[in-house]
Amino acid sequence: MKRAIYFSSGFVLFVALCVLWLPWLGETLFYSKGEPREAVVAMSMLASGDWVLPVSCGSDIPYKPPFLAWLIASLAWLLNGGVVNEYIARLPSALAAIALVMGSYAWVRKIRGEQFALFMALILAGSVEFYRAATACRVDMVLTACMVGAIYMLFEVRQHRGRDNFWRYAVATLLLTCGVLTKGPIGAFLPCLVAGVYLVFHGDRFFPTLGRMAALCFAACVVPAIWYYYAWLEGGRHFVELAWEENFGRLTGTMSYSSHEKPFWYNFVTFIVGMLPWTLLVLMASGALRRLMQRPFKPAGLLAVTAVLVVVGFYCIPSSKRSVYLLPAYPFMAYGVASMAETLAETRINSAFTRVLAIIAIALPAVAVLTIWVPLGGFSFSAAGWWAWPLLALPAAVAIGWLMQAMPRGNIGGAVLIVWGILTCYGGALMPAALNRFSARDDAATVAALAGPAGKIYTVGRPEAAPSYCLNYYLGDRMERIATAAEAAKAPRGTVLVFPDRADTVGLPPAYHLSLLTDRSADTRHPMLIAVKQR
Repeated sequence: MKRAIYFSSGFVLFVALCVLWLPWLGETLFYSKGEPREAVVAMSMLASGDWVLPVSCGSDIPYKPPFLAWLIASLAWLLNGGVVNEYIARLPSALAAIALVMGSYAWVRKIRGEQFALFMALILAGSVEFYRAATACRVDMVLTACMVGAIYMLFEVRQHRGRDNFWRYAVATLLLTCGVLTKGPIGAFLPCLVAGVYLVFHGDRFFPTLGRMAALCFAACVVPAIWYYYAWLEGGRHFVELAWEENFGRLTGTMSYSSHEKPFWYNFVTFIVGMLPWTLLVLMASGALRRLMQRPFKPAGLLAVTAVLVVVGFYCIPSSKRSVYLLPAYPFMAYGVASMAETLAETRINSAFTRVLAIIAIALPAVAVLTIWVPLGGFSFSAAGWWAWPLLALPAAVAIGWLMQAMPRGNIGGAVLIVWGILTCYGGALMPAALNRFSARDDAATVAALAGPAGKIYTVGRPEAAPSYCLNYYLGDRMERIATAAEAAKAPRGTVLVFPDRADTVGLPPAYHLSLLTDRSADTRHPMLIAVKQR
């Protein structure tokens, strides 16, 4: 009977996750440089047949190892005739998020029971930063799924010591290998650091633990080393310099250009914001937090605390800081929030928290509609599908339904439903309505029309100085990069140059007619200029 209940709850959770993420992945166009930069790598793989180190934008090699691009290209080949669109590009992240939430549910269910595991999984999926990463074409969610999955496996090794752990080590090694192939050695080092610190805290001896974790890291780097070797053969010194800078220069603050440099406290602020709305519950229950911390840690609780402290502490070291770097801590923070909600089950704090969310959910549709008439520009629901209006009403409907019910005191299920209603509304209606107008798709159509089907299209400047990834994606990777505008002097008539207004136009041949392409580039948020050769 218990197995049937577990299967039923797990199946319902799986369906809910699919409904939360999968229908809306392609509704929002690419509107920044990050997502199309990853998508173009997969596009160039399919176009060139080079799955080791494909070249995009005429001369750019990938900034990251190829696992995400392999996934995107494979899904495009299997599901979409080899075409990489926004949906296909984001699908690996969504599938990785679903796998991670389901894995977290399965891990916690054996330790804390069905209800706790379900709430922990729902809280994790309903965290703002986790939801955002699950719907983005970036390496971070795939990397997080690999890292956290490996930590779960190593926890199970400790729990089942001496009992057929070979397959658990094998799965952990496979996940760590995929992590290295996603973002370099950090994909194996950080999970092994978390697991190693946990094992030492749990009573294991330091040097044997260090040896096991070092062996795992080494094993996880064997297959990636083959890729690095062949990438070095193709990319030579330029690849080596880029790989060193991305993996070690970013950590030590010795990069050749500034990249997301933030102060020490930035990680703590972004972690608090990223865990919304659940950090609001923690704030409201701060008085009861002392009671929760006085309880002795069980093994899973010790792992959760260790993982959060190690991940957040580790990413305080480099000067380069981004909110997505902290994603491996989110499942373990969700474990802590679920523990708090369980502790508060006999209080009114959970209900008060849910009422606050209900008020926000009821006000959300009205605020969104009012922004349509804001002079500076608000939401444009014509950019979304017909379903935008029903989805806009969903959070308010869920909130009103909860308020009309006689819910038991301390029940947090209403909060979960309201949060999921808000996120569904955001992904299917608010996000495309707010962001599609910032996409470079229409600008790309203008450039393509001026250049014609066979015309040359150039972007001017170094990659970090003149990024045009979004425009290049919607141009089908037709753009090539030149260092200065003067290099286009001998280009044929009809050649198009595209560059930000801050770029150096000294030496632009007089045969080119210069004009404004857009007053807000999707890549730089600055005006973008266009020059067409007239003769």
